[in-house]
Amino acid sequence: MRPYREAIVLAGGFGTRLAHVVPDVCKPMAPVAGRPFLRFIMDQLAAFGFDRVVVADGYRREQIEDFFGPAYRGMAIEYSPEDTPLFTGGAVKRALGRCKSDWVFVLNGDTWLDFDFAAMEAAACDAPDSVSAVIAVKRMRGFERYGTVDVDACGSLTAFHEKRPCEEGLINAGVYLLRRDALDDMPEKFSLESDYFECVVGDGALRAVECAGGFIDIGVPEDYELAQTMLAPLAKSWRLAMFDRDGTINVDTGHLHEPEKLELIPSTVDIMRGYSDDPDYKVVVVTNQAGIAKGLYTEADMRNLHRYMEDELEKLGVHVDAWYFCPHHPDYTGPCECRKPAPGMLLAAMRDFDANSTGCVMFGDKTSDEVAAKAACVAFEWAGEALSFDKHI
Repeated sequence: MRPYREAIVLAGGFGTRLAHVVPDVCKPMAPVAGRPFLRFIMDQLAAFGFDRVVVADGYRREQIEDFFGPAYRGMAIEYSPEDTPLFTGGAVKRALGRCKSDWVFVLNGDTWLDFDFAAMEAAACDAPDSVSAVIAVKRMRGFERYGTVDVDACGSLTAFHEKRPCEEGLINAGVYLLRRDALDDMPEKFSLESDYFECVVGDGALRAVECAGGFIDIGVPEDYELAQTMLAPLAKSWRLAMFDRDGTINVDTGHLHEPEKLELIPSTVDIMRGYSDDPDYKVVVVTNQAGIAKGLYTEADMRNLHRYMEDELEKLGVHVDAWYFCPHHPDYTGPCECRKPAPGMLLAAMRDFDANSTGCVMFGDKTSDEVAAKAACVAFEWAGEALSFDKHI
């Protein structure tokens, strides 16, 4: 089963070099190909199955928080605001205090890198205890805007060099995988790069993973303009195949939260596989989880089950792109807009994937699923236990 994944996104900079181009928004929310730049980063994290993102924001942070809210594409979103500038290290240290994983990804909110998260996880897994960070590096040609790094044959990052005209070299690509306790002894305000990385580089504390994919840093107007065309193919609208969970994807055993009790329903798996193979569709799950409100299990228990379900469904050729859940129950937490038959989860999914209701379909086994679909103007199909299937996987 895949690990619980957390990421910190640094989004608190003032963006002074870009201010005259996009004066009314913070840099991570600068429009690129018709959407805020930060969405490309969030989409990338969601696609790789991150469970939680901590956004270290500051300048005009309300723009970020109003747009993304507490969740995006099934990822929980938390905010770690800076009232006064803490620099990159201080912002990361504060955000790490909100994290639970032993290793946490850190990304810059003004940089997009097409890279393999799993390769960095593998490097961290194989690293001795003396290694505190894995750094993504990118080979560049003909540049003077970035400093360079040296990496030895064993993958250790051995030196940082100042900015200078360079025909070819490796640069720090601005994506890190940090031990959660790596910065415990650092002050409250410091630079992650110069005050930490450059100080521990001689101790063998840093590993590097070279990335061959695309890279763009929108910190200067020329590259911001380049991003408009480079990222445009990723600014795609999707159709959604939305599935209820209990009674539709799996047998409804009553407040299911234990992986060993999961029974998948073959007919629904077949439907999901068809949509998963369709390049125009994303497959999402929208599920009421009142057991959280009732105290029968925790959100962590539910997410653990969903990671297990992802693995089991992947074995059967199904990829789930996002999980949406409602943790409420009117008798325990009062009314809400997300619990079906309300359409809140469906509307959130359509917003996150830029989906038009006419291109979406909802599959469910209960009247509440049908009512939610109609309220969201989405087509509805009965599935799972609403039909008479006897065999289960």
